[in-house]
This record gives sequence, structure tokens and C-alpha cells, in this order.
Amino acid sequence: MILSDSDKLFIKQNILNADEIINSNDVDLLLNKISEVMMFEGFDDNDEINDFGRTAERVYDNIFYNN
Repeated sequence: MILSDSDKLFIKQNILNADEIINSNDVDLLLNKISEVMMFEGFDDNDEINDFGRTAERVYDNIFYNN
């Protein structure tokens, strides 16, 4: 799995069992976990994407396009 250092840092800071998921090389599982985190923390009270959501979306896109 191709991950940048900044993407790895985001994943490790925001996803439980991040090392296990990364080591599994299961891209779909990782993308699903990022989506889950984004759904709970990535939007404000008006359902507008927030800064965390934009960062999560960027990480998701990086992983999707590089793998």
C-alpha cells in the first residue's frame, strides 16, 4: 500500500488499530475506516464539511489514487 508520511500520521492519529490496518495492505478497509471517521467528525452542525473533513477527504483521495 502506498502511503505518504503525512497520510500515515493522519491515519495513526485518527483510526483505531491503524498499524494493523496498514500492515494488512487492505486498501478498501482503510478507505472505509477513513470514511467512517469522516462521517462522525468531518462535518459541522449544518452538515457542511469542516477542516478535519477536508483533511480526511484529501487523505482518502491520495490513498485511492495511489493504490
